[in-house]
Order: sequence, then C-alpha cells, then structure tokens
Amino acid sequence: MTNQQPLTIVIRIPNVVLSRSDLNASLGLAVDRYEPSCDHTPGYAQIDIADDRDQWDAALDCVQSIRASIQRLVTEGLIGAPILDVAMSFPCSSLSKSLTIPARLAAVAGETGMDVHLSVYQTKQ
Repeated sequence: MTNQQPLTIVIRIPNVVLSRSDLNASLGLAVDRYEPSCDHTPGYAQIDIADDRDQWDAALDCVQSIRASIQRLVTEGLIGAPILDVAMSFPCSSLSKSLTIPARLAAVAGETGMDVHLSVYQTKQ
C-alpha cells in the first residue's frame, strides 16, 4: 500500500460484555489483550496488527476479516464501536512529520464503523 510504516496499529474494542472465549469465537481470531467486565464496568479488548509484513496490508486484511462480526456485535450491544489506532513516531529532533493512512484502509475501517485515531509518540530518532 504505502512504504512509510507506523510504529504499530491496534484495534481497540471498548464496552465488551462477552467472555474472552466468546469474543474470540465471534471474531474468528484471538484477541491480544482482554480486560473482563467487573463491577458494572464493561470490558476492553485489543487486537494487535502483525508487524512481520506491511502493516497497512495486515490491518486491511484484519479489518476485512472481522468486519461482519464487528458490525453484528456492535448492533447487538455486545461491544462498543472499535477504534483503529495507528501509532507513529515523532523524533524529538523533528519540527514536523506526516503519515499517510491508505485510503482503502480508512474506507474499510469507516464502513465497518471504526473511527481512525492517530497516536503520536516522541522518539529519540
């Protein structure tokens, strides 16, 4: 898609009321992080996008693979609307930096009901 890679990409899933095993089964994949509901507080889950290949392609593949499940779970009130969080580095020696999120990934995330957040982390380089 594009050559400039982010630090990482994750899908954050708020307001999870399913057990981890039920969420995994519903999504057809294992979430990387799971915090169960407790004391009337909804749970939280996170899917880490693989970084062993082009992360933009990996994120697009992941979102497409869980799209129908995400839409159904949100509609049924079993999860809140997920967020595609793209993390980028900002070297402390820089005055500015940009990162292009591929249009196809942004479109598919939006069609799935995901907002796209950009997290910026100051780095030494």
